[in-house]
Amino acid sequence: MAPYPTKTEIELFASSLGTSDPSPFFDRVSPNVQAFDHIAAANDLAARTKNLDSLQFSEAFHSNSRPPTDTSSADWKTHALGTINAVLASPLQLRVKNVVGGGDQPWAVLELEADATCKNGMEYAQRYAWVLRFDEEGIVVQARAYLDSALVQKAVDSNA
Repeated sequence: MAPYPTKTEIELFASSLGTSDPSPFFDRVSPNVQAFDHIAAANDLAARTKNLDSLQFSEAFHSNSRPPTDTSSADWKTHALGTINAVLASPLQLRVKNVVGGGDQPWAVLELEADATCKNGMEYAQRYAWVLRFDEEGIVVQARAYLDSALVQKAVDSNA
């Protein structure tokens, strides 16, 4: 048996991110998860936050130049996708496109996509890569999220 969740296991619990009950995914997140975002934009800068997909930037930095921010799984769950969901016509539904890693490796990349419409009619086609590190109990202890921040900002600005 593999010491870490397999690709199939990760696909299964991550698929809950596209439902009204994402708890199967968040139940696999440590209460003391280290989470931070690498926000991809034209200038290739990233911003460190305590919450995935929030725009409450604490400071700008280049990828991997600083250690992750400690946060709680409750904080992550509460605020994940909160900023963008406020401007969408309906809550964002994430779909799993691919999983790389897992099984005999502690790290896995979860490729996600979401196609939605903003309240003003703007199309919102976002792509994500979540890089996850699991402990030997199969719990996410570290997470990095990569996404198109220019798209998020455009959606927020045009729906203010």
